[in-house]
Amino acid sequence: MLLVGILVLVIAFFWWQNYKTTPAYSLALLVDAVQTNDRATFDQLVDTDSVVKNFVPQVTEKAIGQYASGITGALREQIEALVPTLLPSVKQKVRDEVTKQIKALAARAEGKPFILIALGMPYEVEIKEEGDTAHVAVNLNNRPVELTMQRNGDLWKITAVKDDALVQQIVQSIAKDLPSIQNELEKQVRDQLKKGGLQDLLNNNPLLNGNKKGKK
Repeated sequence: MLLVGILVLVIAFFWWQNYKTTPAYSLALLVDAVQTNDRATFDQLVDTDSVVKNFVPQVTEKAIGQYASGITGALREQIEALVPTLLPSVKQKVRDEVTKQIKALAARAEGKPFILIALGMPYEVEIKEEGDTAHVAVNLNNRPVELTMQRNGDLWKITAVKDDALVQQIVQSIAKDLPSIQNELEKQVRDQLKKGGLQDLLNNNPLLNGNKKGKK
C-alpha cells in the first residue's frame, strides 16, 4: 500500500512539472501577478512591445474603415505610414487594458489558492496549441478577447491581443493625428484643377463622383 502511495506521488510530481510548462500554467501565473501587483512577473509574461506592434494592422484597418468609400490610395498610404508612429503613445493604455482583462479573468479565481487557479484555467479559457504558439479565447464580461502566446523557455508569453473594443478605443485616441479626409479632398481638388480643369475633376475624382464612374 505504501508503495502504491509513493508511486502516485511520483506520477503526480512529474505530471505537475510537465503542467508547469503549459500555457494554462503561465496564464495562472499572470493572474496571480495581477492580483499581487507583481510587475516583474507581468513583464515576464506579457510582451507589451509585441502586443502594441501586433495592433498596427488591426488599428490601421479600423481607421481606414472609418473613411468608408472615401478612402483613396494616397490617404491609405498616409494612414498605414502614420499608425505605427502613433501607437507607441498608447503603449501604456494597451498595458492598462491588458491588465484590466487579466483582472477580469482573475476575479473568477478570487480567494482561491494558486494550485486551484492553475488547475482550473483550462476550464475558464479555450486554449489551442500549435507548436510553440498558443491561441487563447476568453469571454470577459460578454466581450470576446483572443490572446496569442509564444513559448518562452518553460513559460509562455502573451505577444498579441485581438480585442475589437480596444482597437476602437485606440483609433479614437489617435484620431486627431490621422489625416483628415476633408484635407485630402481639398488637396485632390487643387491638384486636379491644375491638371485638367473642373470637368476633368468631376469625371476622375472618386471622392466627388461617388459611384457614378462607369455608369451610363
